[in-house]
Amino acid sequence: MSQPTLDQYHLALEMLAYKARISVVAKATGLPPALLRREYVRMHQKSPSCGAMKTTPQFFFKKFSRHKEATLFTFFYSLESEPNMCRKLINAYKRYTVYIKAVWRDEPLIDFSDAWFIAGWHDSGDLRLVRCSNCRSVKLVNKDHNLCCVCHF
Repeated sequence: MSQPTLDQYHLALEMLAYKARISVVAKATGLPPALLRREYVRMHQKSPSCGAMKTTPQFFFKKFSRHKEATLFTFFYSLESEPNMCRKLINAYKRYTVYIKAVWRDEPLIDFSDAWFIAGWHDSGDLRLVRCSNCRSVKLVNKDHNLCCVCHF
């Protein structure tokens, strides 16, 4: 096993700052979960969240507000030209959170770990951004869900 590089540590700290799940950070950086857990507690003065990971994109289609924010995040993610998936994700998540806080004056409904899975599903083709034929806004669709979060068409 090779020594972790400074870039891996920097990436892990950046992801942990957004309260990413330990399993997501460990997968992205290759750093041991025990080290990441300790750093998370030091950084946030609480234990990291636990629970089941999302396995399908259906979780944000249940509420229009989450669907709308997932669409917005995916739009920002698709604008990024960074070749590194983690850097692309961090940059898109920064844009997304700044936009939500500035325009809606609220906290984002999609957390960093959810954004990780959405980005992965988008990269794999499970999720796509398309134009709504009714209102012409961008909508996020998959093979099971094709409803616009703006006009509900």
